Amino acid sequence: MVLLDALLKRHSVSAAARELDLPQPTASHGLARLRKALGDPLLVRARDGMEPTPRAEAIAGVVQQLLELRRDLAEGGQTFSPDRLKREFIIAGSDIAHLVVLTALHSAARFEAPHTSYRALTLSGDEMVSALETGHVDIAVGAYPSLVAGIKTQRLYQEEYLCFGKEGHPFIKSGETDDFMAADHIVVSTKGMAHAHRAVERALLDKIHPDRIRIVASSFLVALAACFESDLILTAPARVIGRLAEVYGLRAVRPPILMEAFEVRQYWHARNQDDPPHRWLRQLLHKVLSARM
Repeated sequence: MVLLDALLKRHSVSAAARELDLPQPTASHGLARLRKALGDPLLVRARDGMEPTPRAEAIAGVVQQLLELRRDLAEGGQTFSPDRLKREFIIAGSDIAHLVVLTALHSAARFEAPHTSYRALTLSGDEMVSALETGHVDIAVGAYPSLVAGIKTQRLYQEEYLCFGKEGHPFIKSGETDDFMAADHIVVSTKGMAHAHRAVERALLDKIHPDRIRIVASSFLVALAACFESDLILTAPARVIGRLAEVYGLRAVRPPILMEAFEVRQYWHARNQDDPPHRWLRQLLHKVLSARM
């Protein structure tokens, strides 16, 4: 059952084998036995690797619940101890969410829980809900107002927007609306991700003349690098991008048009609410990010 759970989460025999520290042939033979026992292929080849069959998707949640029950019975009421925890946690979010979360978790957990590891995934809004429900993702971090049904949430920190550009740029020197409108811009798009940044993206595309939108990027980190290499203005979340902008030698000013601030939150499925390892991860993330940000 442990192999089945890993296969259904990773959608890959080699990845499941690595997670369980098994030789790949052993994992392949295990998948063959599972297919025969369940009368279903479970994983089928697709363009980007393997994908689960409808039957596999239907049983994924049940398999995880049974494993959690088995873990609870095996522990027999023992106190949870993170230093004994051996688990890979999967975190969904944007590139800057991963930058903040993964570095924070690594720094905070390497002594407290030295056998834990973390994997980053970027998903659409619909994919994220499904991934949380099935256990393919442990926690999502970001600003996703539409993640509601069966999803728990907790505030981590408040984020606002600043405009970034090179020192000496007319808008960076003045901060005036006219210079902002006359500048060339790079805009980050989170279309399809159900992220709160979408509202700011729409505001920028609505207010700035189309001829002044020179690049539309899907990554804040790519956009920041492009800003460093050009005379473009980037409007982006202040706390994370601001720290990186200092490394690039970029300067920041407040946007001359209204940009709504948003809350960065962590999201998880209600099924994991009382799972000790999951609770430990949430508490650690809240403690570290609330203090750091």
